Amino acid sequence: MKFLIFIIMSLSTLNANTSLIDIKKFSGLWYEIARIDNSFQTSCVASSVEYILEDDKYDVYNRCFDSTFDGKLIEYNGSATLENNRLKMRYFLFFTAQYNIEYTNNYKTALVVNDDYSNAWIMSRTPSIDKKELNKILKLIENKIDKSKLIFTKLHPKGKYK
Repeated sequence: MKFLIFIIMSLSTLNANTSLIDIKKFSGLWYEIARIDNSFQTSCVASSVEYILEDDKYDVYNRCFDSTFDGKLIEYNGSATLENNRLKMRYFLFFTAQYNIEYTNNYKTALVVNDDYSNAWIMSRTPSIDKKELNKILKLIENKIDKSKLIFTKLHPKGKYK
């Protein structure tokens, strides 16, 4: 019986989204609130990603500033498709990656992760996030990610992103 309860509880927390992501509603600008450190964002501040919908796929624009808000704009672009809450990304013609949209709150905040949670991004439509909402997202990932590995992004107070 305990095993059955464990299985049911585990399955119920696998994905906070109970419905499919709307490709149009997910499109647009997202500010990075936090991320797990990765090799392609080592010196980034004011990170953002913009998904521009074109013919049922996204043109993806990742941007950040190098080290300071006045630093050089770093930008890498790609494309993505969205299938069953899964972003299938392509950068530089040959690099591909897949990420799950694990959570959204009315398309105001989102959690995007890869399958093993070694990459994760907490995102918001605004350069700040309500503390209650952030705590809700952190609670969702508490058994999946070592929260000490999260880097909280320095965001420009006026939302500068390019």
